[in-house]
Amino acid sequence: MATLSERLDTDYKTAMKAGDRTRIDTLRLLKAGMQKAAIEKRKPTLEDSEVLQVLAQQAKQRHETIESAKKSNRQDVLAQATAELAIVQAYLPTPLSVEDIRTLIDEAINTAGLNQGQIMKAVMSKAVGTADGKLVSQLVAERLKQSRA
Repeated sequence: MATLSERLDTDYKTAMKAGDRTRIDTLRLLKAGMQKAAIEKRKPTLEDSEVLQVLAQQAKQRHETIESAKKSNRQDVLAQATAELAIVQAYLPTPLSVEDIRTLIDEAINTAGLNQGQIMKAVMSKAVGTADGKLVSQLVAERLKQSRA
């Protein structure tokens, strides 16, 4: 099975041949983000989990762009960011439900204790690219509040 990086490269070449401008530009940005991450980590290539982190970061940026475009009533930017987000999300795994995240949190509490940092580290290592860190942090805080009450 091809790695995520290889799949992105193949899809980029296919988009180039088809002349799909939006897809080409989006995949080019993803590849640039992956290259930047590889340079920062001093690695020639990224593992799939690291590629997922880059993709999740790119998806988050598109969400922020969509929100600001809605606030400023910029339909052109909104349409572009929505199209880019759809392309990025095609490479991301299905997001975990809140219940699945809570299950991971409970497992982490059983192994790491009631230390929020340790719980976050354990949960995020298992939920790379499938859970928003902000949501996980909120759920961990709620769970710890319940445990201490």
